[in-house]
Amino acid sequence: MELPIAGEQLCVLSVEPLLAIGVGEYELHIGGELTVETSNGVEHFVVGDSARGNGDLVVALDGKVVSASVNDAGGLRVGLDSGRWVVVDADPYYEAWSVTGPNYLVVSMPGGELATWSA
Repeated sequence: MELPIAGEQLCVLSVEPLLAIGVGEYELHIGGELTVETSNGVEHFVVGDSARGNGDLVVALDGKVVSASVNDAGGLRVGLDSGRWVVVDADPYYEAWSVTGPNYLVVSMPGGELATWSA
């Protein structure tokens, strides 16, 4: 499933208690773990982890979305023009991520099932 956020610039709105990212008319919310993949390796982040500064996460999320898709297991993969990939796997116990916008909502439910609403 493709998400309608390609071509939009990311803007971190908040990092606690969940990560809220503005993406044009849409918002991406991440409630737990995410991975940022780069050509230099992989960095793991846990949203709300006070032991680690959030500055690294904000810098890692700088860029314009070139692709955004959801896999069959409910995982999110967002490609940025910086060459980075933001990856959020589904979680067995909580809603791992959601995308909201005008008359649009997609949520990765516990276990990875997707709940979608659109007008």
